[in-house]
Amino acid sequence: MNAHCPTADAQQRARRAQPWLGTLVDIAAHADSERVLAEGVNAAFVAIARVHRGLGSHDAESELTRVNRRAALAKQTISTDLREVLSCALAFAACSEGAFDPTVGTELVALGLLPPLVRHARGATWRDVVLDEAGVLFKRPLVLDFGGIAKGYAVDCAIAALRDAGVTRACVNAGGDLRVFGSAMETVHVRTGGAQSVLLPLLTIRDGAAASSAYGGQRRRIRGRMVTPLIDPRTRLPSMTTRTVTVVAPTCMVADALTKVVALGSERAESVLARYGADAAILSPAKGRWRCTRLPRVVGNDA
Repeated sequence: MNAHCPTADAQQRARRAQPWLGTLVDIAAHADSERVLAEGVNAAFVAIARVHRGLGSHDAESELTRVNRRAALAKQTISTDLREVLSCALAFAACSEGAFDPTVGTELVALGLLPPLVRHARGATWRDVVLDEAGVLFKRPLVLDFGGIAKGYAVDCAIAALRDAGVTRACVNAGGDLRVFGSAMETVHVRTGGAQSVLLPLLTIRDGAAASSAYGGQRRRIRGRMVTPLIDPRTRLPSMTTRTVTVVAPTCMVADALTKVVALGSERAESVLARYGADAAILSPAKGRWRCTRLPRVVGNDA
């Protein structure tokens, strides 16, 4: 799944890309001086690298892995980044009645989609995670995974760094999770997944975020079984949906997380979208074409 992140069109501008978060992160920015541009783009990539290193589930030395190893034994102090993402993840879990669940890392390890870095027990859910001012504690061994939310958070951190540096307009795109700020409208292009993959101009946004996931293109065979990284928390099994879901929201972290709730067809999807001021569009393959279904208030072009 790709989305288009256009360059700025006035005064000083820059466009840079670096590999982070399991994808290529593209930053296009505009400012009144080359110095502000350079400082802003550099600070944005520093923020992305910080989130990548701290919240990665594949890194044996990351803060998230340390918490996963120890939080069932004793309460763990955590960074601002981990607290922010975990707090939001638990809030999404509660309001979606578990349709979003950051503890599906246990199932991803069992499927071979995450490395077996920590001890875990089957049956754990988001309700087994206790977060308070002192830190985080697990009621039983489990595996937190932020694969469904951390990329969006990293994009938000990059946008904050660009703003703080004095950049006046920017677009940060991490493999289809993107956020823009500034006066211009930006067109979001979505690449659908699967054998019928096409690139479509879906909608436009200004001063907001969009996240897209093409689940039809994420199937793979592991140990003789077809799986996807989208785990349905209700069954704890991989979802084989062919939907391509795009969510528009005020922040990329919210948009990123809510693509999972929408893709799983949760009965709570519309109420959760409304709660977070978000909209969604669903592309589904139908007789050689893509059918676009919109949940409330999303505005765009028919596919």
